[in-house]
Amino acid sequence: MSISLIDVEELMPTTIVNNDYFGEEEIRRTNRMFSGTNERRHIGKKELASDYLSSAALTLLTRLNLNAKSDIDMIVTNVSIPDEPFTGCGAVINKKIGGNAKWIFDIHNTGCISFLYLTDLVHTYMQSKNVRHALICVAQTAGGRIFGQEDTRQLAQAAIPGDGFAVAYVTNNEERPFLSFEFENYPDFSEDMRTACNGKSWWEARDITGSIDFNESKSAMIIARGNKTVPKMIRKVCASKHIAIDEINYLITNQPNTNFLRNWREALSIPPERQLETFEQYANLFGAAIPVNLATFMKKDLFKAGDLICMAGFSHACDYSGATLLRWT
Repeated sequence: MSISLIDVEELMPTTIVNNDYFGEEEIRRTNRMFSGTNERRHIGKKELASDYLSSAALTLLTRLNLNAKSDIDMIVTNVSIPDEPFTGCGAVINKKIGGNAKWIFDIHNTGCISFLYLTDLVHTYMQSKNVRHALICVAQTAGGRIFGQEDTRQLAQAAIPGDGFAVAYVTNNEERPFLSFEFENYPDFSEDMRTACNGKSWWEARDITGSIDFNESKSAMIIARGNKTVPKMIRKVCASKHIAIDEINYLITNQPNTNFLRNWREALSIPPERQLETFEQYANLFGAAIPVNLATFMKKDLFKAGDLICMAGFSHACDYSGATLLRWT
């Protein structure tokens, strides 16, 4: 049984934040991890991921002439900084769209490749639980919620995250099939991305917002891992279907910075015009990057029948990596 992508809708915050909002411009110029973007979007203090995702879902359902109660069996979500610490927003989305989904999962791992991971999870349930239709919801909220604060915006890393939201509708047919998925987990790297809260745990009372612990040595290690693992996973997913790299029409990845984007396409000899990204406009969208870019270029009518789209990336400090192939029909 196949899983097909029927449509994707992206929704971006209206607040555009330019580089002059942030400090340490000289450090950003010289640090390969934190440079290269001109603007990004930030979610507001009182805005909720569930509102953005339910609005995108309703737009999608209206466009496809679908009924939330009868045409959605499953909702899966990944939100980088959740609306609430204990509960995910899947059930809230179900409520806000007037849905009746039986299976709801709020997944907090796999970060920048969460769209691929969630799609494969839905596929598993289609094979074993008779799921027919699902919404895959991915939200990046760390830009406004962490790096837009007064005590964090001076950090070099603060300029890189941007917020964004995307919802995909998938079904259990051959209409626009995902051909293959490949994932790897690297347990040795699972503790290398940690919060920095001036010696406090993230849940303890403190007088600072906190940030991510990305020192120079960690940045160098992450760059080396990311440069190696993403091309490896793309080659692996292509080999699983006996497809040559030069058969890929378009490549969509997570977009940590311009260096990663360039290194990945050059490692695979993919021309720049076949790599689809929005880094200069939206910055690092974390897990939302792949579905936001997919929706953005769908709206431009870029994809033609028969096109092969490869989506790939790595998460956090490279604890997960993955790739998938989608045949456009």
